[in-house]
Amino acid sequence: MSTAPSRERLQHLKLLLLIFIFLAQFFFFAFVALHRFIDGDEGFYLLASRLVLLHKKPYLDFFYTQAPLLPYIYALWMKVAGVTWVSAKIFSALLTAILATLVCEEVWHETRNWLAGLSAAILFATSSLIFGFFPVVKTFSLAGLFLFAAYLLVSRTSVTSARWPMLLAGLLFGFSVSTRSYLVLVLPVLLWWVLQNTEPGARQTALLSFLGGFVLGIAPCLYFFAASPRAFLFNNLGYHALRSEGGLVGMWQQKFVALLQVFLLGPESNGIQTSLLFFISLAFLSSLPKRGSAARLAFQIAVVVGLVSLLPTPVHPQYFCLCIPFLLVTAVCVANDYLTELQPGRGKRLAAAGCVFLIGLYAAASVQDFRRYLVTGDGVAGVEPGLAQDCRLEHVLAVSKAINQVVHPGEAVASFWPGFIFQTKAVPFPGFENDFGLPVAEDLSAEQRARYHILSAGEIEGDFAAHRPRVVVLRDHILVPTPVKYREKVRRLEDTFRAALLQERYTRIRTVGDMSIYVYGAER
Repeated sequence: MSTAPSRERLQHLKLLLLIFIFLAQFFFFAFVALHRFIDGDEGFYLLASRLVLLHKKPYLDFFYTQAPLLPYIYALWMKVAGVTWVSAKIFSALLTAILATLVCEEVWHETRNWLAGLSAAILFATSSLIFGFFPVVKTFSLAGLFLFAAYLLVSRTSVTSARWPMLLAGLLFGFSVSTRSYLVLVLPVLLWWVLQNTEPGARQTALLSFLGGFVLGIAPCLYFFAASPRAFLFNNLGYHALRSEGGLVGMWQQKFVALLQVFLLGPESNGIQTSLLFFISLAFLSSLPKRGSAARLAFQIAVVVGLVSLLPTPVHPQYFCLCIPFLLVTAVCVANDYLTELQPGRGKRLAAAGCVFLIGLYAAASVQDFRRYLVTGDGVAGVEPGLAQDCRLEHVLAVSKAINQVVHPGEAVASFWPGFIFQTKAVPFPGFENDFGLPVAEDLSAEQRARYHILSAGEIEGDFAAHRPRVVVLRDHILVPTPVKYREKVRRLEDTFRAALLQERYTRIRTVGDMSIYVYGAER
């Protein structure tokens, strides 16, 4: 008689706790999103989203170096919430908070222990690779949410209700691939799990449903490939093969160093956290059932995503942030199982105290990273010593405001970083939609540059000589060199462009921090 009311009360308490966790995570990640130093990639992602709102298409109308879904999702959000930096960053924080809540619920579901779920939420929020790269306008939060949601559906689908949940799981996984294309290599892991954990009579239905949803999920990729195979393949593969000396997959020494940074110490990962999650999971993985264990599937996905993240050249430690939600699930679940199996007594109390200590150590390890990303900028990619304040949102908005004061609505502006014209009434001068084309321009023929919407240094100088466009936004000077070859190449070209602007009678009418606005025909 009392079982049903107790179960209903437990579900009610679970819902209330999950709502609390979601709100806490959202406010925390919104704070991080609005105060973290700007990531350089955010500029081209945001401008691509705005161009989609202007009915432009990636690959076909402008250079875009990722799978095509992200600008459409962000454009849909900004159509409602406004085309602003703040609205876009809040959306990234929202995606991250939803993912955090799903991680917490998954751990609670697997362990039947609300303390384990709460621990997962704390570990998620204090993960440097999470708060450093998920609440920014990049592919990680969107692709990570889609991938984790697909994992949840796959791991929980019963034999009797396999068709529609599997269809949805395939759709969500397809969306993750349409956001970050190399995640397609996780497909065999999911298919194998379905094959191993579905009764023989239902396997065909489950597999076909998943694959059908997957095809629907990658429909954006299929559309753009059909529209222009060469443009699609260059933007997603060809460019990445040109951007470094190692080709598409190479520079294995650099990859090894990046992997060491992930597990030991590096500028984008403190190492302690990743090592704790991975080795705790690995040490106690044998305690999980061979079949049907969602935590085992989570670990398999984390390992495959980690291996896949080693493929791009060069490798950045931030790529491994997509492993963290899955490692969290496995580590917390195996630790909970270990504690549950211990007999009550001194040993169990010591083990519980050890878990509390490890959670505290994990959280404490992120304090310095939190300070770096939000306060000092030391070691943060793209933040140069002495110019940290130029990577603040306030500085970007100040430059955008200055641009608005000198342009007409819809006027084309050549900004060497697309983020400055995202929140303005200007539009990008053709070829300036993305700041990654210039370093590889000389490796392409004139016909290829025209097809892929990339300008060479000579073509840019020719436009300036013809006084096109009227307004140019360019950094003023460089304080320190960079070891990244393609960035150093662009900096040398920027010196040439500054000289060309002055020679062609462009006037520097406004300087905001390290950025200057040049206008042809203007008086000082």
